[in-house]
Amino acid sequence: MSSINKYELLKIEGTWTDRIKYILSLSNKTEIEKHLKQSSSYDDLQMLVFLSKSTKNEKNLLEIIKTDSLPLKQRIIAGKGWLKIPKDEEQISEFIIETLANTNIPQE
Repeated sequence: MSSINKYELLKIEGTWTDRIKYILSLSNKTEIEKHLKQSSSYDDLQMLVFLSKSTKNEKNLLEIIKTDSLPLKQRIIAGKGWLKIPKDEEQISEFIIETLANTNIPQE
């Protein structure tokens, strides 16, 4: 059974915790990560954000943050996760400036 089929089966028969434990146990997460990125399911987006935070995948987190079509709540969670990953002050300054300049993120 492929990792995607097992994940989809866990969506039906398991819990969210079962799915995250399964994904984190995979030695190669590339296939499941690609599947989560292509999915239109909000639940899969949450899983991608959690996985990216857990594995400290800056690229995925930034991609989520910058995708205006994604729900704001998940973009904020991804942003918080990205900020917790050690980086230099210049990267953080650029991130803050870009975020403040983004008209698709409420400033209130």
